[in-house]
Amino acid sequence: MGPTLAPVTACRVSAVPRHPLGMQQSLLWCQRCEHGCLTPVQANYPLARMKFYMGPWRGTPRQEKLEIFNLDMKTGDTLKVKGKISDDSDGFSINLGCRSSDLALHFNPRFNESVIVCNSRCSNAWQAEHRDNLLCFSRGSTIKIIIEMLAEKFQVKLPDGHKVEFPNRHCYQMISYMSIRGGFRVTSFKLN
Repeated sequence: MGPTLAPVTACRVSAVPRHPLGMQQSLLWCQRCEHGCLTPVQANYPLARMKFYMGPWRGTPRQEKLEIFNLDMKTGDTLKVKGKISDDSDGFSINLGCRSSDLALHFNPRFNESVIVCNSRCSNAWQAEHRDNLLCFSRGSTIKIIIEMLAEKFQVKLPDGHKVEFPNRHCYQMISYMSIRGGFRVTSFKLN
């Protein structure tokens, strides 16, 4: 039986100088097991351009938060996020925009309602929700979500191949902010 993970205790970044694509890879260390070993989160993203916060959210061990403030996602780019949903999660969110108060996409699976809610936010004001009743993953599962930014919409590909589409209401051509919050532990993400 593998080690059990303790609540998030520390976060640090270390660089791996040799990367197959010639760019510097970052390892975001986010958890320690009961023996003190660090569990890495890998990101294929240049370390020099990454400013982030990763750690506990709202003081709850199973609620985590990852924030990147200079993502540089452009129209035509694809973001791939892999991670594990906690066993007792009510939900999580992936947010893309300029800052936390201005979001182009708020992707929010809610297990207590069996729905995926998408929304946008402008100057801290939430706009009209879009609800999709096809929730194809569950608590405790490991999943990969692919988000493609197009000129007129965001296309989110779910693990079963189903796609959720949400309009680019603010006509963003570039996304600089990303956050992932709630009961979802990120194991890797990649921006193409």
